[in-house]
This record gives sequence, C-alpha cells and structure tokens, in this order.
Amino acid sequence: MVPLDHGISMGPLPGLADAAATARRLADAGATCFTAHKGLIPSLAGAVGNAGLLLHLSASTDLGPDPTDKRIVATVEEALPLGCDGVSIHINLGSLGEAQQLEDAGRVAAACDAWGMPLLAMVYPRGPKIKTPSEPALVAHAVRLAYELGADIAKVPYTGSAASFKTVSEAAPIPVLAAGGPEDPTAFLAAMRGAQKGGARGFSAGRNLFGNADGPRRLRELCKVFP
Repeated sequence: MVPLDHGISMGPLPGLADAAATARRLADAGATCFTAHKGLIPSLAGAVGNAGLLLHLSASTDLGPDPTDKRIVATVEEALPLGCDGVSIHINLGSLGEAQQLEDAGRVAAACDAWGMPLLAMVYPRGPKIKTPSEPALVAHAVRLAYELGADIAKVPYTGSAASFKTVSEAAPIPVLAAGGPEDPTAFLAAMRGAQKGGARGFSAGRNLFGNADGPRRLRELCKVFP
C-alpha cells in the first residue's frame, strides 16, 4: 500500500505535485493499493489500474498546535460514489486527542458495517506517555485496539525485529501491515523483510516510494519480500 495522504499534513511534498503520474508509476511497479484524501481520489481513479483505493478519513497538519490530534474530515458515505474499495482512519494511541479519535473510530466502524465497506486503521503510539513508539507491547496494543474497534486491517510501526513483530501480528486475528521504515534503502528493505518474517501480511510505505525517483525500483524489491 502506498499512502498519498501527506499533502494535508505536510504540504506539497516531492512526488505529490502530479500524484496521478506518481501513482501510475508505482502501480506499474506492483503497488496494489493507494490511500488518499477525497480531493485527490478522482484524479487517481484512472491512474492506478487494478489497484485499490482507500479514502482516508482522518487529518491534521504539522503546523497545528497538536499534530497528533487527528479529526474526521470525510465519511464512509462519501467513499461510495468515489468508487473507493475501502476507507482508512488514523488513531494516535496515547495522544491528548485519543478519546475523540476512539469515539470517531467507533462511528466510522459502524458506518463501514452498514455499507459493507472495509476499514483499515492506522494506529500509532504517540503521546506524552509514549517514550518508545516502536515498543512491541505498545504496537501490539495498537493492533488489538484496531481489531476490537472493528477494523479489518491494522497498519502499525515496525518494532525492529522479526521476533518482536511476531508478538504484534499475533495480537489479533486480522491482517497487519508494517508502516513506514528507515530512509536508507538497505535498512528499509531489511526492516520490511523482518516484518514479513514476523507475520506482516504487507507493507505501507509513502515518502520512501512516492517521494523518491528510485521509488518504482524499491517497490519492485519490496514486492519480492511480500509476493
């Protein structure tokens, strides 16, 4: 999965100026799913081929007083006429806005059930009490939270080793995607190999792919890790 939802939070990053052209290159290299906000979805629909499209419902900006305070900016009902294959939400576990995000997630999950719409929950340990966001126990908690709120797939940080990520992937009976990764291409590939050995069913990488001229080649290498 390639998330292209960074424009709201971080502005016009490299690779997002012509997001459709970027998505087309990455779809040709093996991407099977893209995540984007509602303003971007129409331009991507004709560019991603058979890849899926998820409408991302959560947003905040890095310029706000609390970038971890994700708010709902779209609905499941909006995803339907856009032809989306699913929706995604973002929850920052431990953040000051956690309570609101949990409440929002509950409403989104109910709407997804009503419409038969798959739900992906991106859950990250982030907040005043979080010292190590990749701590396995915290990331396992994130997966369990996603599952018990009704998500069909969880996207969480990699914990640094295959053994520790195994405890994460076994925290709930839903598929787990490994998110992000180091900027160094060798370290990034090694991290995704570890995640796969630890039970990850796939990966979600954004700037390492869409913001990199070498993104399609990197993606082809990653697709060999997750055949």
